[in-house]
Amino acid sequence: MKNSTKILLVAMSLIEGTLAVVLYNALNTSMLVKLIIVAAVVILALIADAAIMHSVSASVVSDAKKLKDTDDYIRAFEAWLNEDTPFTEYIKLTITQLESLKRKQKALRVILDDSKDSPFLSTADEVDQYVLANCKRILNRVMIYDKNDTHKYNMHVAYLQQVLGENAHVLSDFENLILEVSQIGDDANAATPCLNELTNALRSMRSGTDTGWEQPAAQNDTTEPPQQMMMQ
Repeated sequence: MKNSTKILLVAMSLIEGTLAVVLYNALNTSMLVKLIIVAAVVILALIADAAIMHSVSASVVSDAKKLKDTDDYIRAFEAWLNEDTPFTEYIKLTITQLESLKRKQKALRVILDDSKDSPFLSTADEVDQYVLANCKRILNRVMIYDKNDTHKYNMHVAYLQQVLGENAHVLSDFENLILEVSQIGDDANAATPCLNELTNALRSMRSGTDTGWEQPAAQNDTTEPPQQMMMQ
């Protein structure tokens, strides 16, 4: 549970407790009626607290129907950091990649002065879609892992490393493209070799033929923590 959520629950509990005491002392009625009203306040408070807990739970936040953009995925992965999962380091790295993607997208739009008809923005949208699609795959692996079936841990780790490696590769190419665009502006006719590299990388990764990045080796010992991968 995030600290902000804990603070909110503590604050609500204090308010609810204070309200119950105030009502008990303020009501000019029988002891039984007072107790019934205070009990009703407590029950409603517990329902409200349960609703908050449910709304921030990893399973709810990770609902595919709610995952629309980068911020949605960041919230989903942050929720999983509070769960009992052996993939904490990979989840943290995924969040780092998503935050990097946000910064790069923002930088490109600032450079282009938010030109809606720039051809570079369509490529940026492709990068966004690709990375988020990979993040959805990572999220699915984290969700389906059965901690009672540990012999499949290495298989999941190898998959996570591969997908994170693909994201790192695309983010690196995307950064190179942004550097080129920063030098030429939004001139679609200017030479942009990094645009071709990025387009080819996205195409080859979708077809499963790209080998342009190094995939870290899977863990041999399932009790060891995952190793941190390098991220552009």
